[in-house]
This record gives sequence, structure tokens and C-alpha cells, in this order.
Amino acid sequence: MSGLLKRAAMTILGVAVMLGFWTVKGWFTDEASASLSHIPQKVWDGGGGTVVFEVESSDPARVSISFETNDAVNSEDHKFLESWEKVGTGAHTFSIEVPSSVGGTAEISAENPKIGSRVRIAVKVDGRIVAEDFNTLTEPLQPGYGFFAQVHLEDYASGKLEEDD
Repeated sequence: MSGLLKRAAMTILGVAVMLGFWTVKGWFTDEASASLSHIPQKVWDGGGGTVVFEVESSDPARVSISFETNDAVNSEDHKFLESWEKVGTGAHTFSIEVPSSVGGTAEISAENPKIGSRVRIAVKVDGRIVAEDFNTLTEPLQPGYGFFAQVHLEDYASGKLEEDD
């Protein structure tokens, strides 16, 4: 379990640093990132294909999906969109038309999970699962920790997974 907690802590730290960077960059370039309190059906102009995100939770949860172009961060063409939506228990599906060369992180995070709580996320491209993660809570959640399932893709439209460094 300590490996899972370390992984969760590092993921949360990475997301916090990334969001902090985008916030500060927006102050200086006058191009703050966009954020939506719902999962969109189409990102920017779409055109790359439709990606299906399947999520399941045994508890009320928050689904978060970020979208980021693969352009250099300092490029004028670089874009970033963060979206999220609260969902009830059970299975939910989000079909999103995305542009090519746009990747990101998709996550489902349970609210107030208990021992035995379950979360699952799967990403489908052309009807096949290209990324999937699931967890079952086996011990009480420690203060300050989250319970979630998360996937990273370099290109949603093609289903290309993010390369590990």
C-alpha cells in the first residue's frame, strides 16, 4: 500500500506544480488556461476523432479530464483545457470529439470513500480500450490522501499512451 500512497502523492504533487505553472504563465502572457465545470462534448475544433471515457464509482465522485496540445509550451499554438464534473454512483460515459495531437490526463476521484469503495476509468478509441485503471480501497484512507483511478495519454485521438521518462 505504501507504493500506492507514494504514487498518489507524486501524482498530486505533479498536477499541483503543473497547474501552478499554467496559472503563473497566464499572468505574464495574458493567456490564462481555460477551465470548465463540466466535461465537454467537443474540444476546440475537434476533427481528430471521438474518444469515449468510461468511468465507474461505488461512491459519488469527480471526473476530471485535461486536454493539452503537443505544441511546445512557449508556442503561440499551445492550448490547455481542464474540465471536471461531479457524478453520482455507478457507470457514466463521456464521448468527446478531440483534435489530433492533443493528450492529457483523465481521472475519477471518489468523494468520502470507505473500505471496499471502487473506482475505474477506461479510455476507448475506435471501440477498443487503450488505457484503463481501477482501484479498490482496502484500508481506511489517511487524512490528506485521495482515492482515484487515473490514465495519461499523449494523443487521445490515436490512443497513444504517454511515454514514461
